[in-house]
Amino acid sequence: MFCTGCGYQVPDAQDFKFCPRCGKKIEAAVEAPIPAAPVGNATGELLPQMQALANSLNVKVEDKRKRILIVEDDLFIRELYQKQLEMAGYAVDVAVDGLEGREKVLTNNYSLALLDIMLPRMNGLELLELIKKEPTKKDIPCIILSNLGQDSVVEKGLSLGAINYLVKADITPMEMLNVIQERIGK
Repeated sequence: MFCTGCGYQVPDAQDFKFCPRCGKKIEAAVEAPIPAAPVGNATGELLPQMQALANSLNVKVEDKRKRILIVEDDLFIRELYQKQLEMAGYAVDVAVDGLEGREKVLTNNYSLALLDIMLPRMNGLELLELIKKEPTKKDIPCIILSNLGQDSVVEKGLSLGAINYLVKADITPMEMLNVIQERIGK
Protein backbone atom coordinates (compact mmCIF):
# COMPACT_ATOMS: atom_id res chain seq x y z
CA MET A 1 0.00 0.00 0.00
CA PHE A 2 1.15 3.52 -0.80
CA CYS A 3 0.43 6.72 1.14
CA THR A 4 -1.82 9.13 -0.77
CA GLY A 5 0.05 12.05 0.77
CA CYS A 6 3.66 11.35 -0.11
CA GLY A 7 3.70 8.09 -2.08
CA TYR A 8 5.67 6.22 0.59
CA GLN A 9 5.18 2.44 0.49
CA VAL A 10 3.66 1.54 3.84
CA PRO A 11 4.72 -2.05 4.73
CA ASP A 12 1.40 -3.30 6.07
CA ALA A 13 -1.56 -0.96 6.22
CA GLN A 14 -3.20 -2.92 9.06
CA ASP A 15 -0.26 -2.09 11.34
CA PHE A 16 -0.28 1.60 10.41
CA LYS A 17 -3.13 4.06 10.80
CA PHE A 18 -0.86 6.94 9.74
CA CYS A 19 1.99 7.13 7.23
CA PRO A 20 5.34 6.75 9.02
CA ARG A 21 6.92 9.27 6.64
CA CYS A 22 4.42 12.19 6.37
CA GLY A 23 1.87 11.39 9.10
CA LYS A 24 -1.16 11.41 6.77
CA LYS A 25 -4.02 9.19 7.89
CA ILE A 26 -4.21 6.02 5.79
CA GLU A 27 -7.80 5.61 4.66
CA ALA A 28 -7.85 3.77 1.34
CA ALA A 29 -5.66 1.29 -0.46
CA VAL A 30 -3.72 2.77 -3.34
CA GLU A 31 -2.37 0.20 -5.78
CA ALA A 32 0.36 2.26 -7.41
CA PRO A 33 2.72 4.91 -6.11
CA ILE A 34 1.69 8.48 -6.53
CA PRO A 35 3.99 10.29 -8.94
CA ALA A 36 6.33 12.83 -7.41
CA ALA A 37 5.27 15.31 -10.07
CA PRO A 38 3.80 18.71 -9.17
CA VAL A 39 0.05 18.78 -8.62
CA GLY A 40 -0.61 21.57 -11.10
CA ASN A 41 0.54 22.82 -14.46
CA ALA A 42 1.38 26.37 -15.53
CA THR A 43 -2.31 27.34 -15.74
CA GLY A 44 -3.14 26.00 -12.28
CA GLU A 45 -5.04 22.95 -13.49
CA LEU A 46 -4.51 19.64 -11.77
CA LEU A 47 -2.39 17.23 -13.72
CA PRO A 48 -4.51 14.38 -15.16
CA GLN A 49 -2.96 11.74 -12.89
CA MET A 50 -3.66 13.84 -9.79
CA GLN A 51 -7.25 14.46 -10.93
CA ALA A 52 -7.68 10.71 -11.49
CA LEU A 53 -6.35 10.02 -8.00
CA ALA A 54 -8.70 12.60 -6.49
CA ASN A 55 -11.62 11.03 -8.37
CA SER A 56 -10.68 7.50 -7.25
CA LEU A 57 -10.57 8.63 -3.62
CA ASN A 58 -13.87 10.54 -3.98
CA VAL A 59 -12.12 13.79 -3.12
CA LYS A 60 -13.70 16.93 -4.54
CA VAL A 61 -11.09 19.31 -5.92
CA GLU A 62 -12.23 22.89 -6.31
CA ASP A 63 -10.86 25.03 -9.12
CA LYS A 64 -9.98 28.41 -7.60
CA ARG A 65 -9.20 30.12 -10.91
CA LYS A 66 -11.37 32.95 -12.19
CA ARG A 67 -13.73 31.65 -14.86
CA ILE A 68 -14.35 33.50 -18.13
CA LEU A 69 -16.95 32.78 -20.79
CA ILE A 70 -16.12 33.57 -24.42
CA VAL A 71 -19.15 33.74 -26.74
CA GLU A 72 -17.67 33.86 -30.25
CA ASP A 73 -18.69 32.08 -33.45
CA ASP A 74 -15.36 32.46 -35.27
CA LEU A 75 -13.26 29.37 -34.45
CA PHE A 76 -9.87 31.05 -34.98
CA ILE A 77 -10.68 34.06 -32.79
CA ARG A 78 -12.36 31.91 -30.14
CA GLU A 79 -9.36 29.58 -29.84
CA LEU A 80 -6.88 32.47 -29.94
CA TYR A 81 -8.55 34.24 -27.00
CA GLN A 82 -9.14 30.98 -25.14
CA LYS A 83 -5.45 30.03 -25.32
CA GLN A 84 -4.35 33.54 -24.32
CA LEU A 85 -6.63 33.52 -21.25
CA GLU A 86 -5.74 29.96 -20.23
CA MET A 87 -2.01 30.76 -20.46
CA ALA A 88 -2.71 33.69 -18.12
CA GLY A 89 -4.23 31.27 -15.59
CA TYR A 90 -7.96 31.71 -16.14
CA ALA A 91 -10.46 28.88 -16.51
CA VAL A 92 -12.24 29.41 -19.84
CA ASP A 93 -15.56 28.17 -21.23
CA VAL A 94 -16.60 28.86 -24.80
CA ALA A 95 -19.91 29.12 -26.62
CA VAL A 96 -20.34 29.29 -30.40
CA ASP A 97 -23.68 31.14 -30.46
CA GLY A 98 -25.91 33.26 -28.27
CA LEU A 99 -28.20 30.46 -27.13
CA GLU A 100 -25.30 28.29 -26.00
CA GLY A 101 -23.85 31.35 -24.27
CA ARG A 102 -27.18 31.91 -22.50
CA GLU A 103 -27.27 28.29 -21.26
CA LYS A 104 -23.70 28.51 -19.94
CA VAL A 105 -24.30 31.84 -18.21
CA LEU A 106 -27.44 30.56 -16.52
CA THR A 107 -25.86 27.31 -15.29
CA ASN A 108 -22.32 28.43 -14.32
CA ASN A 109 -20.63 31.17 -12.34
CA TYR A 110 -18.35 33.49 -14.28
CA SER A 111 -15.98 36.25 -13.28
CA LEU A 112 -16.37 37.83 -16.73
CA ALA A 113 -18.03 37.27 -20.11
CA LEU A 114 -16.60 38.25 -23.51
CA LEU A 115 -19.42 38.69 -26.03
CA ASP A 116 -19.28 39.04 -29.79
CA ILE A 117 -22.25 40.91 -31.27
CA MET A 118 -22.78 39.11 -34.57
CA LEU A 119 -23.72 35.61 -33.38
CA PRO A 120 -26.06 32.93 -34.71
CA ARG A 121 -29.39 32.20 -32.95
CA MET A 122 -29.11 35.16 -30.50
CA ASN A 123 -26.88 38.17 -30.96
CA GLY A 124 -24.49 39.44 -28.30
CA LEU A 125 -26.56 42.50 -27.43
CA GLU A 126 -29.62 40.32 -26.75
CA LEU A 127 -27.46 38.03 -24.61
CA LEU A 128 -26.04 41.01 -22.73
CA GLU A 129 -29.53 42.32 -22.07
CA LEU A 130 -30.63 38.89 -20.80
CA ILE A 131 -27.60 38.65 -18.46
CA LYS A 132 -28.23 42.12 -17.00
CA LYS A 133 -31.93 41.34 -16.38
CA GLU A 134 -31.22 38.04 -14.58
CA PRO A 135 -30.99 38.89 -10.84
CA THR A 136 -28.37 36.22 -10.05
CA LYS A 137 -26.20 37.03 -13.10
CA LYS A 138 -26.53 40.81 -13.50
CA ASP A 139 -23.22 41.48 -11.71
CA ILE A 140 -21.13 39.49 -14.22
CA PRO A 141 -18.88 42.03 -15.93
CA CYS A 142 -19.41 41.79 -19.70
CA ILE A 143 -17.03 43.05 -22.37
CA ILE A 144 -18.20 43.30 -25.94
CA LEU A 145 -15.53 42.16 -28.36
CA SER A 146 -16.76 42.85 -31.89
CA ASN A 147 -15.73 44.12 -35.29
CA LEU A 148 -18.73 46.46 -35.27
CA GLY A 149 -17.31 49.77 -34.14
CA GLN A 150 -20.05 52.23 -35.13
CA ASP A 151 -20.80 54.77 -32.41
CA SER A 152 -24.47 53.75 -32.21
CA VAL A 153 -23.59 50.07 -31.64
CA VAL A 154 -20.92 50.91 -29.05
CA GLU A 155 -23.37 53.23 -27.28
CA LYS A 156 -26.08 50.54 -27.28
CA GLY A 157 -23.70 47.94 -25.79
CA LEU A 158 -22.52 50.26 -23.03
CA SER A 159 -26.08 51.38 -22.25
CA LEU A 160 -27.10 47.73 -21.82
CA GLY A 161 -24.43 47.28 -19.16
CA ALA A 162 -21.19 46.26 -20.88
CA ILE A 163 -18.17 47.48 -18.91
CA ASN A 164 -16.10 47.89 -22.06
CA TYR A 165 -16.40 47.68 -25.82
CA LEU A 166 -13.38 46.46 -27.77
CA VAL A 167 -13.08 46.37 -31.54
CA LYS A 168 -11.29 43.14 -32.54
CA ALA A 169 -9.43 44.74 -35.43
CA ASP A 170 -8.01 47.44 -33.14
CA ILE A 171 -6.75 45.28 -30.28
CA THR A 172 -4.21 42.49 -29.85
CA PRO A 173 -4.86 39.45 -27.66
CA MET A 174 -2.31 40.80 -25.15
CA GLU A 175 -4.10 44.16 -24.99
CA MET A 176 -7.39 42.31 -24.49
CA LEU A 177 -5.77 40.35 -21.65
CA ASN A 178 -4.57 43.58 -20.04
CA VAL A 179 -8.10 45.01 -20.14
CA ILE A 180 -9.46 41.84 -18.48
CA GLN A 181 -6.76 41.84 -15.80
CA GLU A 182 -7.51 45.50 -15.03
CA ARG A 183 -11.18 44.61 -14.55
CA ILE A 184 -11.07 41.31 -12.63
CA GLY A 185 -7.43 40.84 -11.64
CA LYS A 186 -5.13 37.95 -12.40
